[in-house]
Amino acid sequence: MKKPSRFMPQYVRPRTRPLAWAFLFALGAGLLYLVWSHPVPMLLTAIGLSIFVAIERLRSLAKLRALSDSRRGESICNFARQFDRRVVDPWIIRAVYEQLQNYISLEHKIPVRASDTFDALSIDDEDLDMDLVLEISQRTGRSLEHLNRNPYYGKVRTVADLVFCFNAQPKIT
Repeated sequence: MKKPSRFMPQYVRPRTRPLAWAFLFALGAGLLYLVWSHPVPMLLTAIGLSIFVAIERLRSLAKLRALSDSRRGESICNFARQFDRRVVDPWIIRAVYEQLQNYISLEHKIPVRASDTFDALSIDDEDLDMDLVLEISQRTGRSLEHLNRNPYYGKVRTVADLVFCFNAQPKIT
């Protein structure tokens, strides 16, 4: 008998490679050189960038708060009921729900719906491909090999599509 999905392992982030640390160190050294050699332009750039980031963060938080308020009382149970659990692996349902929730916001746990598009959740295609798919794959034990043979390949527009795409992938043996 398969373990219930609530006992599924959490995502384990891979360690940062030494080459990545070296790149970050070089980037930081270059930034320090620019601040040292051109203090006024760098200060003005930093102030302008900080103001822009603060405004965008406030907009994003307001949008997430409104979305969270409109879905008050919903949970993973509502999400799971939107799928036939005899056909769709419950581990995939839980992994998609939890990883999307963690990605969207750590401050506001926003209930995800199967009909949500990634644009509505402010998730870029690159973030989906580079981060979320790898996290969900690791948690569910589904392979990402031969993803181009999947009937949902290139057609993932909603959260439900992502669940069905992973459900069509083979398990890692």
